[in-house]
Amino acid sequence: MAAAGDARFEVLDALGLCRLTRRTGDLDGAVPLRVAKACVPLLEGNAFGHQITLARPIEVRRRLGSLRAEPAGEHREALLRAHRAALPRLVSQGFLAPEGAWHRALRGGVAWTCRTGLGRPRLRLWTGLLVRPDPGLWLRVAGAANRRNVLIEVSEAYLADDSAFVPLVIELRVGDEAPRDLRLEGEIGCIAPVRPDVQIEACALADAPEVGRAHAEFYDARYFAAKKGEVTRKYRRLVGGRTGERKGSAGEERASEERAGEGSAGEGSAGPARVRLVVAGPAAPEIAEVTEVTTAAGPDPVPWRGGGRRLASLVVRNAVPFRATFDGHTLAVAPEAPRLAAGAAAVERAFAQVFGEDFIAANRGALWYLTKYFTPHPPGEPHFFVKPWAFTRTPPGWSSLLDGVHGEGYDVMRGVVATDVFFATPAVFHVRRIGAPIEVPEGAPLLRVVPVPRDLLRAGFREARFLDA
Repeated sequence: MAAAGDARFEVLDALGLCRLTRRTGDLDGAVPLRVAKACVPLLEGNAFGHQITLARPIEVRRRLGSLRAEPAGEHREALLRAHRAALPRLVSQGFLAPEGAWHRALRGGVAWTCRTGLGRPRLRLWTGLLVRPDPGLWLRVAGAANRRNVLIEVSEAYLADDSAFVPLVIELRVGDEAPRDLRLEGEIGCIAPVRPDVQIEACALADAPEVGRAHAEFYDARYFAAKKGEVTRKYRRLVGGRTGERKGSAGEERASEERAGEGSAGEGSAGPARVRLVVAGPAAPEIAEVTEVTTAAGPDPVPWRGGGRRLASLVVRNAVPFRATFDGHTLAVAPEAPRLAAGAAAVERAFAQVFGEDFIAANRGALWYLTKYFTPHPPGEPHFFVKPWAFTRTPPGWSSLLDGVHGEGYDVMRGVVATDVFFATPAVFHVRRIGAPIEVPEGAPLLRVVPVPRDLLRAGFREARFLDA
């Protein structure tokens, strides 16, 4: 548990079924050495938030279009007794409204099935925890990302009630490839505080030329010369080592000053954080807002009625249809060549119109790195990058959570990028299939980009207790 000064939400454990745990950035030494040395965004993505970790295994059974879940083996009776004792206690002490929607839902057990229309059934699993964010914050619930059970998907949810404890329920979708009897253990989800006062506006590269200059400064000739022999650690040096404080070149300092002049809210500032989506090519990310949240009123999300407080994010979609095949040594990416060429030409035209042909000639490597769209990893690694033709610029002290969208045979990994000084938001693919290709069509979602103040990235929680404890 983090120190009290870092705590940003409260947690009440009513059952002992789950606990909130922290990951190390290197996943206990499981990441490649090269990544551990240099890939700060992936390391921070691994360590992001608190993992919702089962203290006792759960068995999920699929039968006749429904899902059932119960503790495995010898843990079953103990959890049933804990559940029978906890509900009256939660009601009598005011944590749950008597006969309210939450009370009625939890009375039937720790898990139940729900569905929308003719859609596939989803399993709602109560973790045995109740949570409450500090005033002005929400809690975001999502999957376990870079070390996850690939047979399940966790629905993204936002807990927006800072006036009452809300049961922490994870909504699961079970994949078709999963067995009829599925055992869940360990990390099944992630919870983290976010600040809902975020507004995003889109603009053209011509309206934010400092972003293009920063890209060219980072990917200069010295960067590529150093990268041929070893990892450059340039990003690590750029962002510095202290939370909330980033060091950069004079160009980045000018960009920060311009952001401050635009009224962007930084750490500790009043008003919304104003984020800019700088579009440099086709297939611009979509700006999306959270419209439904979960509250103490019940397990079903309700429309957000928070007035001016809104949480905007970006949805990055694939711009070039492609196939990718990994054979254990080589990862070969086969894009649709005409679409890639057309997109690359559009990006180069955008830069030429803003900076001129001399700039293009002087920064050919930086432009090529962006326009080629795909960047492979070294042999033996089942990873490659996709680089969107747009940039995200957050206020000083704000980073962006890049939460990957998973597809058939692949994961897009979670990362955290200091988008106040480094504006790219790459999608890092992890190919899980050997031999047969994965296929990613045009328009497929790759990432959700959520701006987050850095003081929340490692925020802890306070342990709440029953009133009679």
